[in-house]
Amino acid sequence: MKAALVAVAISVGTSQDAAQDRPTFEVASVKPAAPDAVPRNQIVPTNPGRLYIPSMTLSWLIYTAYGDGGFNTAMRVTGGPDWVNRTPYAVEAVASGTSTPRELRLMLQPLLEERFALKLRIEIQTIQTNSIVVDRRDGKLGPNVKEWDGTCRSGKPSIEDEPTRPRCPSGYLPGRLFLDGATMFSLAEALSLPQARALVGGITGDRTGLTGRYTLVLDYDFSPRRPADPSAPADVPLQPSLGTAVKEQLGLRFEQGPAPFRLVTVESAQPPVAN
Repeated sequence: MKAALVAVAISVGTSQDAAQDRPTFEVASVKPAAPDAVPRNQIVPTNPGRLYIPSMTLSWLIYTAYGDGGFNTAMRVTGGPDWVNRTPYAVEAVASGTSTPRELRLMLQPLLEERFALKLRIEIQTIQTNSIVVDRRDGKLGPNVKEWDGTCRSGKPSIEDEPTRPRCPSGYLPGRLFLDGATMFSLAEALSLPQARALVGGITGDRTGLTGRYTLVLDYDFSPRRPADPSAPADVPLQPSLGTAVKEQLGLRFEQGPAPFRLVTVESAQPPVAN
């Protein structure tokens, strides 16, 4: 994965002008997390006007606030003092009215900049990496891809329509990857997670040009590969490569090409004061 071009480089930090450009919380508390706080590195859903994070390090908080709401595989947070990656904090904040998860994450940005005296440098780079593209010239997708019908196999669709997130419960299951109400960007993000990243050779971008939502199943054994058993029968079939499975089942293929990558550097930060 090689950076070919730095397209944008900006610095963000504590300034009144920056805060005025973004919504802010009405009240907020940032304090060291309880030793037994659970879950870790997750936002706990409460109500549309409240953000509750029981335990996150500052680096994870930065991923949450400045990422795009997905797995953030095309983003890396680096720099800062050691405690940035080691000390967990609890965040509770209330907005003045009903807010979407995206708006709450946006409000988290000035809160972090204020409470941690946080200064960041954000560089949007173009890197050469594998991306998924539509394989057929006529645009037809594979047999395991269906247009999403607006319902979930379990539960109700999420309210917020973010392209980075499936609208229904999704993820890796034994022997398959299942995404429901998902965009192709969501698929690329899933293929960038450790289960598939080692097989692809790095993160995966999305250059399909498709903006719809789909229900898709990729039947594939993503479990870690083990050395061949010399005592196994010779006629035991080997599963195809991941690239072959993606092509045959989804009608997509991996192709080397440019994709955006966000590098976030913590230039300075301080532990928050009591509040």
